Amino acid sequence: MTSRPAPEPRPLVAEVTGDVSNVVAEWCPLCKAFTLLTGETVLVRRDGVVPVGFWAWCETCDMAEEAPPRV
Repeated sequence: MTSRPAPEPRPLVAEVTGDVSNVVAEWCPLCKAFTLLTGETVLVRRDGVVPVGFWAWCETCDMAEEAPPRV
């Protein structure tokens, strides 16, 4: 009796999609303007939505690091 070769392992494939929800404009305590956006980061899977964490981004404070100031 000859033994069969072991099957090659198949890679685990999972489709993962990220999204943001509950985005709200708030007051930024650093630049003293109503330019802070906050929201919840969620992981969208086949079996449902899982909250991952929260994020915050200020149009005035964070934009200064990424791009030259607008005229």
